[in-house]
Amino acid sequence: MIPKYIVFNTNMPDKNGNALPVGQGNNLDELLSVYHGKAYQIMKAKSLSNREEW
Repeated sequence: MIPKYIVFNTNMPDKNGNALPVGQGNNLDELLSVYHGKAYQIMKAKSLSNREEW
């Protein structure tokens, strides 16, 4: 099952310069209490069937 939210740390880029995922979960309030500050970005995950065409 895909989590509702994925947390990325923008201060920890991989070798391609992309932010690394550091957490995931379904409870946004819980994620915000653990991962707060400018270094973290919380993104809502979508299934492939719910994405817009690129």
